[in-house]
Amino acid sequence: MTPASIMIVENNTELRNTLRHAFEDRGYLTWTCIIPEIAMSIFEAVQPSIVILDLDFEEADVLRILDVWHKLSPHTRVIVESTDADAERMREAMAHGAHAYLTKPFGLTPLFDLLEKDIPPTPPSSAKLNKAA
Repeated sequence: MTPASIMIVENNTELRNTLRHAFEDRGYLTWTCIIPEIAMSIFEAVQPSIVILDLDFEEADVLRILDVWHKLSPHTRVIVESTDADAERMREAMAHGAHAYLTKPFGLTPLFDLLEKDIPPTPPSSAKLNKAA
């Protein structure tokens, strides 16, 4: 079985590196991005199974990015994270296609439980695989 792919879009260098190492150690194909603009290009190229997306970017319209990604690759599971635990912001992110919302700081065990047990990535549809072949 091919390992799931993950893209981490996080502005905090320490957290981004911690997440990258944790996912790589579990066999995930991993891409990291410092800013959402770079993430847009990588997402289009690789259409990862999972995205960890930081909502704390002040300069980016993260909800618009969620909309674009959901249209481009509806099977991708997007987990948003933020230092803000505002219930309205959580609902808004979920309405734009996020599958879960984590409040920072969060532990790796709950994150992996969420990804691997609660919302495991779904494989791309066979139509997409046939189209690529």
